[in-house]
Amino acid sequence: MLQHILKNRKPYLITFCLLLLSIADAIFTDLGLRHAVITELNPIMNSVYYTSIPLFYVIKIILPVMLLIAIPYAFSSRLVKQTLTFALVIYFGVFIYHVGWTSYVFYVLSS
Repeated sequence: MLQHILKNRKPYLITFCLLLLSIADAIFTDLGLRHAVITELNPIMNSVYYTSIPLFYVIKIILPVMLLIAIPYAFSSRLVKQTLTFALVIYFGVFIYHVGWTSYVFYVLSS
């Protein structure tokens, strides 16, 4: 298993980063929604959030964990690696957006 991880470290690294960014997204989104400074744009996750906040967190964590588990079986193709990289870029953009509005809210609150 360790040799497989070392040989295919890029998909594992990308997926682990997706997991971290997904957790950060869940936390920032939760904070923003609780304080009514943002809205959840994804209608499915919006419905999940207002149905069950713990379920919202579970989904945000479980999906990247499932990717980590599936890497040995599904991540040998170049298309999958490119799609993962694209998802990582999108999630990083969302993370930057969250940091931006969080900074703005703290700036406004501290003024």
